[in-house]
Amino acid sequence: MLRFSRFIVTHKKMLIILFALLLIPSIIGALNTKNNFDMLSYMPEELNSKQGEKILEEKFELSGTGMVVLNNKETWEIEEIKTSIKSITGVDNIISLSDLTDIYVPTEFIDKRIRDNFVKGESTLLQINFVENARTKTTGDAVKAIRKIIGEDGLFGGEPAIMEDLQATTDNEKVYYMVIAVISLFVILSLSMTSFLEPLLFLVAVGVAIVINMGTNVFLREISFITSSVVAVMQLGISMDYSIFLLHRFEEEKLKCGTIEEAMINAMNKTSIAISSSALTTLAGFGALMIMKNGIGADLGFVIGKGVLTSLIVNLTLLPCLILIFHKYSDKHRHKPILPSFKKISSVIVKGRWAFLILILVIATPAFLAQKKIEFYYTSEHYLPETTRSAVDTKAISEEFGATEVLYVITKNEGRVKEKALIENVKNIAVVEKVLAISEQVDMTIAESFIPKEVFKNFRGGDYQYFSVFLTTSADDKRTFAALDTIQNYTSGMYDEYYITGRAPLAKDLADLVDLDNRNVSILSISLILLILAISFMSLSIPLILILVIQLAIWINLGIPYFQGTKLASITPVIIGAIQLGATVDYAILFASRYKENLGIIGVRKEAIRQTIEDTGRSILTSALTMFSATIGIYYITSIKATGELTLLIGRGAIISMITIFLGLPSMFIIFDKLIGISSIKWPKHKK
Repeated sequence: MLRFSRFIVTHKKMLIILFALLLIPSIIGALNTKNNFDMLSYMPEELNSKQGEKILEEKFELSGTGMVVLNNKETWEIEEIKTSIKSITGVDNIISLSDLTDIYVPTEFIDKRIRDNFVKGESTLLQINFVENARTKTTGDAVKAIRKIIGEDGLFGGEPAIMEDLQATTDNEKVYYMVIAVISLFVILSLSMTSFLEPLLFLVAVGVAIVINMGTNVFLREISFITSSVVAVMQLGISMDYSIFLLHRFEEEKLKCGTIEEAMINAMNKTSIAISSSALTTLAGFGALMIMKNGIGADLGFVIGKGVLTSLIVNLTLLPCLILIFHKYSDKHRHKPILPSFKKISSVIVKGRWAFLILILVIATPAFLAQKKIEFYYTSEHYLPETTRSAVDTKAISEEFGATEVLYVITKNEGRVKEKALIENVKNIAVVEKVLAISEQVDMTIAESFIPKEVFKNFRGGDYQYFSVFLTTSADDKRTFAALDTIQNYTSGMYDEYYITGRAPLAKDLADLVDLDNRNVSILSISLILLILAISFMSLSIPLILILVIQLAIWINLGIPYFQGTKLASITPVIIGAIQLGATVDYAILFASRYKENLGIIGVRKEAIRQTIEDTGRSILTSALTMFSATIGIYYITSIKATGELTLLIGRGAIISMITIFLGLPSMFIIFDKLIGISSIKWPKHKK
């Protein structure tokens, strides 16, 4: 490491130029990386609902489905609008009343079962089927074109419209996320450091790492919109610790060395292991997300993990060069740290250590039970505020025409009679409002040879046929899940091969994966971090104590939404568990390392703990505040619910972890003192 450090310091200008050049392809790559707004697309391919979605696309050229309602339009106007919409690239077909009956027959003479599906008063419903799924650019462009055709008076609801609004909202807000995070971090760092220039250097270095990380995502082709929204802010908050570690050691080495170059070489050499170890625990947390059955875990874990690794490299290469080049300017504008020291509060914590530990346990116990009872949402419409156009229109269509939630039952084409028998059973389910099928729309007494091919085309493809089921409940409602089980039982009893797909079946499959993913990620992240800590501390007990303290903080953090009556996105708890453990265990590591050092010097437990709180207080507070400030601003400005709740829990989790470390670890180190001594190699000998 000494040779590497000397090489970096010697060639600092060359390295700055190199990183500046790397920014060019990185920016191009970032601009060409697509965002995936369909969270259900990350489900495993072997699921029945995913296989059904694929058949729906391949056999019926049917994917995204939207609902358009036209008000106060004459028949000829409706037909003109239909023709215009059909000509749009990305639109497959449109199903309306005129496709199922003669448009010249007066409405009052049309079968009421058919008529009520498409006409209510002066309003006419068009079901628009898109060629591609709701998340693609082609469908998004088609949504924009349809909105221009129908104007402000027309209503356009359903998943494609929701996805378009979700994408527009996210794209508009991402810039504000970074601006708020950068300003907040600059303020916190300026308060905790002795120069206003050094925080700027930190932000420049991390900014370069963020751009490189976002640029390399082009090789993935696309990342989820949640990953895209939070990765830069997360990378900013997490990797700032590495910069702080390096600068603090550099300031110490300046007092010992003859030149600032030599001081930086020594600082890099002495902090590289500590910074790498810190990054390793964080990578373990994010790496554990990659084993989730839900593919969003691999997406988020890989991208942010890659970002942490990129930040580590930049902090050991570019940042030292920037600090050295701008060092003389930093020294001219020094000020005292504004954040308080922990000298006085350390004595208070030591004196009240037992009361504080009991308080933490009293809070954590109900929180542990509460976090197991959190209710979740699984579909994209919950991500948007209720005031967006797609949400308003979808609600209006639902109120006027009833159900807008559609699922598809796909079976082998074994005739209309068998399909009709299945549909009669499905129609008896409480939450089913109506069924759209060839056997429903065409009288069963009419021979198939007399039915127009255009009508068959809407419901049959190759060896398969399908029918649409309209539900009165939302996709992630518990009653919907129960109905899906019933539909599956009916269908499996009549057909050997069948598929049930749509947002509701996909949401149910997602719900079924939550507990499995949560358990697997928790076990792997805890196991990996335990192993890293056991090697670092040469101890069996220290890792368990540190993990327990952070786990208490995680339970408290995740228990709060239950008591607030707040629903969370299904992926939030598992992601928070991994991130909070991986990112904030560093605070506990710093505390335990300094306690071991102070215990060896002072030799008395209580005084060593008091000194440790004083020594590490400002550093841990700064780290927690940087994470908090980088994320909490997003919570207050974002319109995307999932992004807001994720950033809130990350920021709040950092503060809760800091508090549990200061108030819980002192008592735990005293309680388990003998166990620590027995189970640890080279643990300092001391008095009680």
